[in-house]
Amino acid sequence: MFSVSPAEILTIAVVALLVFGPKRLPEIARKAGKVIRDLRDVAGELTSGLEDEVKETLEPFRDIRTTMKDAIAGVEGQVTGVPARPRTAPAIAPAAAPREPNPTDAAADGTHSGEISAAADPADGDP
Repeated sequence: MFSVSPAEILTIAVVALLVFGPKRLPEIARKAGKVIRDLRDVAGELTSGLEDEVKETLEPFRDIRTTMKDAIAGVEGQVTGVPARPRTAPAIAPAAAPREPNPTDAAADGTHSGEISAAADPADGDP
């Protein structure tokens, strides 16, 4: 918030010592510390309470915003022919379908057995 130089702190301490005296100064410092601590606690509680209220107030608007964006995307998809993608993630991701083996993949990774089916055998002589 604001800064206080060491010289200013020393000046305030000397003035406080002269005004209140060495006997009352520790008691006054304790009371000042307690007041500052209480003010910080109250400010923290007020801040968290206001943040909670703002979150509760804005939550329905976030839901409405998401619904409206999905509706706009759906209308845009109907107009442009591009399907709309939902803005909310599905609860469970769909499982990947098992992939059919591809003979070119097997040849590329060296696991191909070298067998060729009879229908595709060029040595067979059938055109």
